[in-house]
Amino acid sequence: MTSVPDQNTRLQKGQRLDELHRSYDSDAELNQPFVILTLGSCLIATMGLLTDNAAVVIGAMVVAPWIMPLRTGVFAILIGDWPLLGRAMRTLALAVLITTALSLFMGLLAGMRGLISASGYGYFPPEILGRATPTLLDLVIALVAGALATYAKLKESVVSSLAGTAIAVALLPPVCAMGLMAAGGDIKDATGAGLLFVANLLGILVGGVLMLATLEPYFRTKLLKSRRTQLPLLIAIGCVIAITIPLYQGSELMRQDIKRVILTQRIQETVVDFLQNKTLTFGSNDESLIVDDIKFTWTPAKKKSVIDIAVRVTDPNVPSFKQVEAVETLVNNKIGRPLGLSFQIKVQRIQISIVEGSDVPVTTKDEQNVDILDEDLNMIKESLEQLEESSKDFKESSEIKPRVLNMAQPQQPLTNAPSSR
Repeated sequence: MTSVPDQNTRLQKGQRLDELHRSYDSDAELNQPFVILTLGSCLIATMGLLTDNAAVVIGAMVVAPWIMPLRTGVFAILIGDWPLLGRAMRTLALAVLITTALSLFMGLLAGMRGLISASGYGYFPPEILGRATPTLLDLVIALVAGALATYAKLKESVVSSLAGTAIAVALLPPVCAMGLMAAGGDIKDATGAGLLFVANLLGILVGGVLMLATLEPYFRTKLLKSRRTQLPLLIAIGCVIAITIPLYQGSELMRQDIKRVILTQRIQETVVDFLQNKTLTFGSNDESLIVDDIKFTWTPAKKKSVIDIAVRVTDPNVPSFKQVEAVETLVNNKIGRPLGLSFQIKVQRIQISIVEGSDVPVTTKDEQNVDILDEDLNMIKESLEQLEESSKDFKESSEIKPRVLNMAQPQQPLTNAPSSR
């Protein structure tokens, strides 16, 4: 019970306050190590985003030194030191500008190499797209990470957890993703990544202020009595309230995506089970039905959704109209009615023809020799037939030729015959 008043007395006398001021003042400096670490972490994070490598992105979070000027900002707010707050925010702003420019340049190079594209086919790796739609959960994470980062600054025994808080809050990757998306021409998603960075920034500030005021009674007193301390905190809280609206929209989109995935799986299982196991036409002949694809488009604002089912069949007359109606009724009763939704099912019958080659018999060596001998005999037989036809033609031509010659020979006159006298 005596440790807290003693600590408060030390702060009031200025002993520990001067110590903390010197420590935080060094964290706000824009020096060579800060710039080099910022450049290196930006290069690592940008290449990790382009290659869709989460481990590389995590490594860049550890290298990035951005948590230090933010912690300085927390301290400057509580003691009402506006020059220190301005210096810390200026250091962080310069780091953000460097990172944005470098990631934008690398994004342009990646676009020329075909690694990213927004205007053509709209391709970005999942590591980049994952930072385009921030949610309220990201703000909560930033609040907790900011509080832990401030706690690690005050308690040297837990300083090893500082790297973990830097990974959790993820300040650098959203800025790199923003530059890459802007280079690809996707301004909407780039704005979302920028919103994620702002949410993390404000969350760290507010969370750190609350943690420091909770741990140190002196700072808590300053926060309650000094308007110079209250004003920056009120501005930060006002900005947090302002960004909760788009963050809530992102949370709703995430919730709808999760619900859509769950509904799609349930509908697919129901339809496939019914068609393959509970339909007599298909159940008696499993080869006659192949459920090729099931597309489910669900819009929460609409009470009626459409399920498109692509079914490959060998019989163009199935599934019948009654079977489709039966499936639709089953899905609506089991899934649609509890959710207050009405489903309409469309079945596309794609007639296919199956062509199969006959099985090749396995023959022994003797059988192969017999087959070869049969082929040779057939060839000899064909040759003999051709020879017989040729000899027949030759014989017929030899019988006709003498008669032609005799008819063509002229007869001698009678005067040339020898006299009997």
